[in-house]
Amino acid sequence: MRGPGLTLRAAAGALARGELRAEELMASVLGRARETEPVHHAYVHLDEENAMAAARAADRAARRGPLHGIPIGVKDLIATAGQPTEAGSPAFAGHRPAADAWVVGRLRAAGAIVVGKHHTHEFGFGLDEPPTRNAVDPDRYPGGSTAGGGVSVALGSSLAAIGTDGGGSIRKPAALNGVAGFKPTHGLVSTAGVLPGVTDLDHIGWITPTAGDAALLLEVLTGRTATPPRGLRLGCPAGFLDGLDPEVEQCFRAAVDVVEIDIPRMAAAAEIHGVIAAAQSVTVHAATPLDLVHPGVRAFLESARSSRTETGLAAALRDRDRLRGAVERAFCDHEVDFLCSPTVALPAVPMAEMDPERMLSAYCRLTLPYNLTGHPALSVPCGTTAAGLPVGLQLAGRLGQDAAVLRGGEMLENTLAGRD
Repeated sequence: MRGPGLTLRAAAGALARGELRAEELMASVLGRARETEPVHHAYVHLDEENAMAAARAADRAARRGPLHGIPIGVKDLIATAGQPTEAGSPAFAGHRPAADAWVVGRLRAAGAIVVGKHHTHEFGFGLDEPPTRNAVDPDRYPGGSTAGGGVSVALGSSLAAIGTDGGGSIRKPAALNGVAGFKPTHGLVSTAGVLPGVTDLDHIGWITPTAGDAALLLEVLTGRTATPPRGLRLGCPAGFLDGLDPEVEQCFRAAVDVVEIDIPRMAAAAEIHGVIAAAQSVTVHAATPLDLVHPGVRAFLESARSSRTETGLAAALRDRDRLRGAVERAFCDHEVDFLCSPTVALPAVPMAEMDPERMLSAYCRLTLPYNLTGHPALSVPCGTTAAGLPVGLQLAGRLGQDAAVLRGGEMLENTLAGRD
């Protein structure tokens, strides 16, 4: 699916060795965007002229860092200086930040070039319907809310996509479009510059062609290199394999062997997550004019405002801390190196069948627990359905062990590639 046919690491290496010019790479990526955008709509804003100028300048300049000349896309929730950042919402129409978000500034300092802004659901809630369509089958759901990023990386109209993940918003589109999506340990990467703000559940993360590419971004952003894990003994939380689509289950079981383990309070993750998300969203959107937002978003925020209590939020935060401790202890108690499951319980459904109120819980139930606990989690491809739809495998690790999760994912990718 990827137009340029290069992984992020391969492109960076070719640029560093002088085997590829930044202008040539950018022309390929933008050409792929022009070819695919009329159908797939990954971008809300494509900054072609400035991106090409930056690529030509990169070829003339001294090398700035490991991402010198690499084209990336940024989710419309994340501030980019001088480019639109509208949070997928009419409430922020025309907003052009004066400064980059922390993560964008860090990537630019390493030489990356921002190609444009990727479509998102309004405020990342997943309750409206952006025009983005799946990279494999444009009649199907692309994932949310970093959907534009997942589709763009899969199609080759960017080599990496920077996004946010509050309940699986990076890992879901990665899984449904057949690429890698990584959510770091909570707080490891600054969320400064996310519009209009974040809750305790939100993380900055990224979508890349492979887990190895994700490891390169981790190194650039945090200085952490991908060290090999102690092993690949995998535990699956009890209940995570219940109610799976048969083809998702078949792909997952063919890819890995797991032991099912019990983690106290894990079954309550969705309820706890819901209380925190609703209560803290009220604060984040205190100044948002609700008459300008999508009806589903407005109904969610109005309901959250009427039901929010300090006592309820405090109890949910205590429950979150207990669950975080239970997940952390599970690695030692059950002697597993990673927690593993499918990323999403079902493949991409036709857009005509996608009802957010009815189906979001099915798409989020395996990803949102790690937003609640803050553990690093990665999605990598692990097969396809009979219709050719990608299936993702989720790997989660101990708090702070982001590099090991990415190295484990890379090992799994290599193992699965060897079976093809």
